[in-house]
Amino acid sequence: MSQRRQPSKRARLLKPSFRTLAHRWWPVLVWLGVIRLESTDVASASNTSGVLYTVIAAVVPHVDQSFVSRLDEILRKTGHFAGYAILSGLVFLALKNTNCDRLRSLLRRPWGICWRDFWRWDWVLLGVLMAVVTAAADEIHQTFIPSRTGAWQDVVLDSCGAVVLQVIIYYLSLRAFNRRRALVEHPELSSTR
Repeated sequence: MSQRRQPSKRARLLKPSFRTLAHRWWPVLVWLGVIRLESTDVASASNTSGVLYTVIAAVVPHVDQSFVSRLDEILRKTGHFAGYAILSGLVFLALKNTNCDRLRSLLRRPWGICWRDFWRWDWVLLGVLMAVVTAAADEIHQTFIPSRTGAWQDVVLDSCGAVVLQVIIYYLSLRAFNRRRALVEHPELSSTR
């Protein structure tokens, strides 16, 4: 009769708790809900154009409908770019913070002095992959809604938004890492800031 091996304390610490996961991943789930809501008839072009026309007409009474339609299209495409960029960034941060929560107590060094504490390729790739898969599923879903259309061009636009934000995150992470390293190497700088 073989006994089941109990996981070591180190292995248990590496596995994040449900509470930790919920704390770190709820923004991703909320944002996925927002994207899902925008994929419905509520956010169809006819509805958003009508709302935009009403708002603009309240300020400029004799606004041209074609102007409002062009503006609505620009806002919709900007929303695609920004919305999936935000999703990619939220996934990156959730992975980074979950990693920090799991490893901080096990490390034999202070957290935040190594580059991998700030930025990792797997966080970037998973953030972009989540955005691309969600964008593709969103566009497929829209093909089944009579007031919406699915377009592969929107998936490309969404993917570009995710990649652009990841490039920005890289440079922000590099900046934060260099500041942290400078403070570790020259602690007297922290008192002057």
